[in-house]
Amino acid sequence: MERSATQQRHIDAPIEVVWELIGDPNRHPEWWPKMEETECAALEQGCRYRGVIKGLFGTQEHELLLERLDDCREVSIYCEATGVYTRFVLTEAAGGTFVEGVFGAQPHTLGMKVFTATNGRRYLQRWLAESLAALDAAASRAAQAPA
Repeated sequence: MERSATQQRHIDAPIEVVWELIGDPNRHPEWWPKMEETECAALEQGCRYRGVIKGLFGTQEHELLLERLDDCREVSIYCEATGVYTRFVLTEAAGGTFVEGVFGAQPHTLGMKVFTATNGRRYLQRWLAESLAALDAAASRAAQAPA
């Protein structure tokens, strides 16, 4: 039983600024709600890194997989423990950046299957909306910061 949510947002910041925030997992705690801490030593597609995430059952440490890392275009992340995946696709648009976000869950455990079936889509939609709003705010601050 898979659930997912997709949303788009235009961010008034150059694609390079937005990419610096989403393309480096070490920067995710600066803007990504629920992501409290990350540690990614090898920033490359296929690498695994540590993420401390505030979830439904408290704060937990997870090993995350950087499934896709396409410079200034796309980043996909997967958590094997929870079955949660995220993808952000960037496109230059109207002097800023158009971001499409997809959050989904392919649960493996009974608890996650029940949660996903009952509240999954609503939870993912809210988390994605909060994430895109926070990314927008962080990118706007970064674009206005002096070089």
